[in-house]
Amino acid sequence: MTENKPKKIYFIYFIIITIIILLIFAFTIIGTFWDYWSQNKQIENYYKNRLLQLVQKTPQINTYDPIRGNSLATVTLIEYSDFNCRSCKTVQNDLNALERFFGNKIKIVFKGYPITISSENRPSLNAAYCASEQGKFWEYKDFIFENNIGLNKQKYIEIANALNLDMSIFNECLDSKKYSPVIDQNLAEGLELQITSVPTIYVNNQRVKGLVNYNSIKNIIDQELSK
Repeated sequence: MTENKPKKIYFIYFIIITIIILLIFAFTIIGTFWDYWSQNKQIENYYKNRLLQLVQKTPQINTYDPIRGNSLATVTLIEYSDFNCRSCKTVQNDLNALERFFGNKIKIVFKGYPITISSENRPSLNAAYCASEQGKFWEYKDFIFENNIGLNKQKYIEIANALNLDMSIFNECLDSKKYSPVIDQNLAEGLELQITSVPTIYVNNQRVKGLVNYNSIKNIIDQELSK
């Protein structure tokens, strides 16, 4: 019996050591495969995000888009707007206040986007683009927003006169609907971006969601400037 007792103890030690070795071996294998799986998952997520960035539609600044502010600014506000939209008129005060607050840190791009039911949505935008030929787009835009009730051709001419535009050039542009292709391009772009209401504001490539006002726009500008 005394001889069997040490044998039993050695056998127990052997079992314990074997279990420990097996556990270490198992954890090593699991850890290796876990690291491999994690790395593959990270790579997969990276390429998924890259693919999403490639196919994701973002606003494009085109040749005829009026731009105001520092051309080298790191933050760009893009406004899709309709002169016959009350909310578009309201947000102008917020945009002007943001421009004063941030100064040369931002620039503003306007895109005429006629989706209201008014029959004057396209003619009014065309008139403003015609004014841009003579460097008066922003002044013309402000005039229209301030007087956007009962818009018609006579009013477009009155605003042009008030801004001392060359009326022969302006009238020719107005009558020919010269900027219809630009407006069509904005509409096509907006459809790709799924813009269904105005005003729609982008800060760089990030759309302002929810209520569009001073604070909601400023929050995103602050985020972009902190990058």
